[in-house]
Amino acid sequence: MNIPVVARWALLALALLQFLLAVRALRRALRARPGERAGPWLDTADHGLGMLLAASLATPGAYDGLALGALLLLAPVIVWKGVRDVRARRGAKAATGAAGAAPGDHGPAVGAAD
Repeated sequence: MNIPVVARWALLALALLQFLLAVRALRRALRARPGERAGPWLDTADHGLGMLLAASLATPGAYDGLALGALLLLAPVIVWKGVRDVRARRGAKAATGAAGAAPGDHGPAVGAAD
């Protein structure tokens, strides 16, 4: 693959940024409580595989297979994160609807004395 030198440096900078984000997500994953571990671990995998992808594209040589492997592993992680986000959004919407007014409860009576 023929990637210009400027793009290689940009990809290396991106790989460094992804590494720092992966370390931060790993720390958060290790501190997470038992019910909240999947999200931080998915973030760690996302940033780690993104770092691997960017670094393999930035290095000249025969690392195209490594980039393809990182892409193949990154795809299910991104899909899993998307499914979790959609479920969380639906759950939040359902919780907001359930926390609303009860049937028959129309607020305070108009003109009622306190």
